[in-house]
Amino acid sequence: MAARNATCAFCGLLCDDLEVDVDVEGRAVRPLRGACERARAAFATLGTDAAAQITPRVAGRPVSVEAALDAAAALLRSKRRPIISGLDIDVAGMRAALDLARRLGAVVDHANGLVNYRNLHVLQEAGAITTTLAEAKNRADLLILIGDGWHRRFPRFIERIVAPEAVLGDCATPRRIVTLDAIDDAARSALPTGVEHLALDAPPGRLPAVISMLGALVDGQPVDAARVRGVASDALERCAAWMRAARYGVIVWCAADLEWPHAELTVQALARCIRSLNRETRFAGLPLAGTDGDLTANAVQTWQSGVPLPASYANGRVDFDPPRYALKRILARGEADVLVWVSSLSHAQFPKPQGLPRLVFGRADVEIDREVEVFIPVATPGIDAAGHLLRSDNVVTLRLPRLRESGLRSVASAVAELSSRLA
Repeated sequence: MAARNATCAFCGLLCDDLEVDVDVEGRAVRPLRGACERARAAFATLGTDAAAQITPRVAGRPVSVEAALDAAAALLRSKRRPIISGLDIDVAGMRAALDLARRLGAVVDHANGLVNYRNLHVLQEAGAITTTLAEAKNRADLLILIGDGWHRRFPRFIERIVAPEAVLGDCATPRRIVTLDAIDDAARSALPTGVEHLALDAPPGRLPAVISMLGALVDGQPVDAARVRGVASDALERCAAWMRAARYGVIVWCAADLEWPHAELTVQALARCIRSLNRETRFAGLPLAGTDGDLTANAVQTWQSGVPLPASYANGRVDFDPPRYALKRILARGEADVLVWVSSLSHAQFPKPQGLPRLVFGRADVEIDREVEVFIPVATPGIDAAGHLLRSDNVVTLRLPRLRESGLRSVASAVAELSSRLA
């Protein structure tokens, strides 16, 4: 049985044109059309009949779901400083996780929290001019691609946004593409042919200087482009000229690619450059995110509390303080006495802090070691359960229909059952 127009939950693009095959018993699922390598890898493990047969465990021993939930409740009753993280889950799952956090007085942070805050910090401090995937697809005549996350993390970005089969209207000028960072052969071959391509090939660590220089050039400041080592000054000046001449330009980046100290300052420089360009033309940013449910988790947190992640629900109120409540910093300071890891989309291993008990609601193929106190397998939205996720451009929430009946509980259901045991 083939399911058409299925939605893929495994990156922030949420491609909704997949065709998948579900066997007659409704157990094994495999993509037939539209799946990228990231989706195919996920379906290869999650789409098998065996993936739906993972059993709960307590201290490495297989148990029933009810026994695992009882053990989880007993563990949490004995602790006073829990932290809930992972959070690559859908809207309903995040609602349940926040209900649990309020009941426990827990700290809450997404596994990608520090990365996400690079964009959020700038938005809070000064605002930002951003666009949507549809606007970039249908209107952009200049795309500036930073890093290689647009290809590595979002494999169908070029196919669906940069060089789609059809658009709503024609750009007034030929589309131009600038790549700022040195990219590998796979990313380079993914770029469309027949468009002007300018490669600045900035050396590692020089991107902040390149972005600052471009901002100064488009703003008409008296600067010398030759001061940026490793990048030809004429290429910088040509890029700035393209930016000023664009009718609708878009700068694309992934916060996860900005791996250097104080990366939020680079995002801030991008925001300033975009504001300067909008005095004479139309320009916008497109920060690609949403993979691992990070935008969804942050949105639900903000809807319910008025503040984003990370936050603490201790003392019966919500407190937003990124330096204090970030997952990595909490674990480094040894301030938590139990880690509740909730993850239905990613198979990445969770942290293994020395001596910290762990309760895991995990995707069926997550790698679990015997030291985990309680493991409860949960359904993956878009395969084992229906759900909703926020798309990468932060404006559209897509529904993910269930493709099979595996018997796995959704995150919302499993976490709600745990919360009821703590009432």
